[in-house]
Amino acid sequence: MGVKGVLAWRIKAEKINILVYRSLIQALISYLTKIHGDPAKVNQELKTLGRDMGEFIYTRYLAATRRPAKNLEELADPKSAYNLGFKFFTGTTFDKTEFKKEENDVYITYSIADCPLCKDLVSPSPQLFMCNTLSGILEWIEEQRLAEWGADSVTCNETLCRTRGDPVCRFVYHFHMKEPELF
Repeated sequence: MGVKGVLAWRIKAEKINILVYRSLIQALISYLTKIHGDPAKVNQELKTLGRDMGEFIYTRYLAATRRPAKNLEELADPKSAYNLGFKFFTGTTFDKTEFKKEENDVYITYSIADCPLCKDLVSPSPQLFMCNTLSGILEWIEEQRLAEWGADSVTCNETLCRTRGDPVCRFVYHFHMKEPELF
């Protein structure tokens, strides 16, 4: 983040209150678990909520950056708008990003060991991913750019979560490309 970005982040930018966010997620998961019982259903509900959040966040921040990634490899760049966007809202960046191509598929992975979204939360089930709202946010945002990427679909899933005992929280994008030569 450059000097302008640092100043904007410290002085002007609206930030999330992480304590309020965590307490809301903990309460929401407790509520959804009581209603549905099934951890898979709770995970899906969290992701759906994240997708709705993605639209709000995209229109408030990412669309305004005017520095969106120009190709899928740029999304995996540690200095990408995504990592800066994550820092903008949480105060930290992902620890590791990875990019992998396989025929018509592209995988982008973001990992963070000290995840501010779930720090100090307790998962009521090892099948629950407490940061799954972020998966929905990321997925919704990239769905808006499928044509730019030459992809016909994208998913983003949280595959590891610290609240389950995993060493990191990990989010994996899967882009299915229309034609392999487009990337």
